[in-house]
Amino acid sequence: MLYAQPVTRIAALRASDIHTTAHATSIALARGTVALPEPLDTLAASLRRQRSSVAGGDAWLFAGRHAGTHLSADRLRERLQALGISSRSARHAALLALAARLPSPILAERLGIHPARAAQWARLAGAPYAEYVALRHNT
Repeated sequence: MLYAQPVTRIAALRASDIHTTAHATSIALARGTVALPEPLDTLAASLRRQRSSVAGGDAWLFAGRHAGTHLSADRLRERLQALGISSRSARHAALLALAARLPSPILAERLGIHPARAAQWARLAGAPYAEYVALRHNT
């Protein structure tokens, strides 16, 4: 939820989407990688090592019930709700926070969302340059 990813994308992450170096841990999202803050970086690196050792380097990060499948988005959503986390409200809060800090073209590219949708979130967040994508898209 940290980087406003839908539950369907989170459920489909692979161990190979987590990148670790001596100094940082990052995750591949849409186009590029994004650094993970503490303590999420440690948890992600640990989960990557665990899944890679059990099922190989390109294993699903959240394994499903059946071999070769990832956890369903509905099941992940249920698990989050059991922990008191609403995936929709968490994602919306993350989108607003990111839209307030990033220009909408970068938001769209980094999160893999449509540029017009990124511009809508930027407007909702009251961000400068919120109209940039919409104006450019119409020309």
